[in-house]
Amino acid sequence: MLAKLWSLFMGYIVYAIIRKISSAVEKISYKNKIIFNTVWEDPRLDKEALNINSEDTILTISSGGCNALALLLENPKHIYLVDRNPCQNALVELKIAAIKNLDYDNFWKMFGEGVLPEFSTKFYPLLRQDLSPESQKYWDAKAFYFDGTGIKRSFYWRGTCGTVAWLVSWYFGLVPGLKHALRTLFNAKTVEEQKIVYENFVAPKLWNFFIRNIIKSEVYLSWTGIPLPQQKLLAGTAGSFETIGQWIMEQLEIVCTKLPIHENYFWRVYLNGRYTKDCCPDYLKMENFQKLRKSVHKITINTQTITEFLQSNPKTKISTYILLDHMDWMAEHPNLLTEEWEAIFANATKNPKFLWRSAAPDADFVLDTKVKTKKGKVATLRDLLELDEDTASRLHPLDRVHTYTSLHVATVK
Repeated sequence: MLAKLWSLFMGYIVYAIIRKISSAVEKISYKNKIIFNTVWEDPRLDKEALNINSEDTILTISSGGCNALALLLENPKHIYLVDRNPCQNALVELKIAAIKNLDYDNFWKMFGEGVLPEFSTKFYPLLRQDLSPESQKYWDAKAFYFDGTGIKRSFYWRGTCGTVAWLVSWYFGLVPGLKHALRTLFNAKTVEEQKIVYENFVAPKLWNFFIRNIIKSEVYLSWTGIPLPQQKLLAGTAGSFETIGQWIMEQLEIVCTKLPIHENYFWRVYLNGRYTKDCCPDYLKMENFQKLRKSVHKITINTQTITEFLQSNPKTKISTYILLDHMDWMAEHPNLLTEEWEAIFANATKNPKFLWRSAAPDADFVLDTKVKTKKGKVATLRDLLELDEDTASRLHPLDRVHTYTSLHVATVK
């Protein structure tokens, strides 16, 4: 009983801290800080759905750069990254500079363990020359993120998502037996073993009153990179804002009881603040390091929206569009979707491929978007796109992140 009261008390303390550090959730700008220090989409699904090859020119959103580097291993012709947040692009630039200038062991320490001692004084000067002026300005002030000093030792405890992960992981350590149960879960070798550990040791300790309430709060959702328009879509999926927490619990239960967790690097890094060499993104694996070093020149980074990039580069033809979940952010602004899709079609090759994710259960708000075709006629995306529902429905249940309601794969009719 005392242990339960202690957990609840410390939960309220953590929640108060989160409220304090997000005193400006309304002021949160997705352009002045790193939101995603690692990518929160499963590239395994993208690769299988899109069958990337040497003829493909890809356009996708930068985020943390992990998936762009994973796609690069498929040997596409070129990858164009766009992100309106210059801090996200600064992170991708730093990863590329590290691949070019560090040996594998130090690269692993930096982005595998999230700590490279003396980074800011010994290693950063070697990488700085390969950064754009804007990225230099950012990392001149933030290079200490990798030094391993302070209370947030790992880089993966930095940025808004990282800060939430750090606070939640710290809280887990205060709940008697929970951290040990979670480590036992992640060390399980079979799904059957996971299910036993989760149902008997993790779930009873994890889903207390505090956690149930925080995961449905606007504060938590905003700091994990889910803006209000996407929260509204998620509330529609869950039934209401009050039931968002229950929906998140159900998704995490699937991750813990139905998918192999020993290879789930997405959740492991936010539990431990680091990857392991047996459980990490493809770009961090030793066997891929030299291949990446030889091909990172095929990545171009742009601090723009997708629309801005396409409109300012009309001669750049794209065969593969990986749009992540960013259209959710525009769900309440169909005019922005119209402008973006008209630019997408204008720059597309003859037989383009598309992939996106959503908090919505279907693609209706996207498919209802009206665009003017090259022939001057107005049509909806429903008229123009052919959804590959078989591929999407086969792959979506295998998503190791499992925080999106739907996956969509499409070609032009």
